[in-house]
Amino acid sequence: MNDCLFCRIVEGLEPASVVERTSSTLTFLDLYGVREGHALVIPRRHALRLEELAPAERRALFDAVARVQFAQRAAGLRADGYTLLVNDGPAAGQHVPHVHVHVVPRGRGDTCAVIGRFVLATLNYFGRPRPRAALDAIAARLHDRLRCADAASGD
Repeated sequence: MNDCLFCRIVEGLEPASVVERTSSTLTFLDLYGVREGHALVIPRRHALRLEELAPAERRALFDAVARVQFAQRAAGLRADGYTLLVNDGPAAGQHVPHVHVHVVPRGRGDTCAVIGRFVLATLNYFGRPRPRAALDAIAARLHDRLRCADAASGD
């Protein structure tokens, strides 16, 4: 679907700082992330809402979420916890009309800053994009952590 930004990213028509590609998902860093390492996990197939995904696609999506959480922690990002966010449909504040899960590593004491950034995004103010070189460097660290985990598990 060419009018969908995330479909264009999947097709390689738009730049993204990719963490992981699987046969059914794509994980990349949010250009306007609220914290360092803020990732988006999307199904490769276009769907507006979670209910449009087959059960296997939903499982693959959330398996990818768990993998990126592991990678964020293993890469040394401050991740005392996580905010997982799905705005399911435009009425719920979904800015890009494609299912996506925000995976935001959280640290103790960051609540005001993170909530403030989310509130601004709700009001369609995203601020400045993060520099692509910085995002690419973090994506590479996360990707390396996933590769090491796969090698250790024998996958």
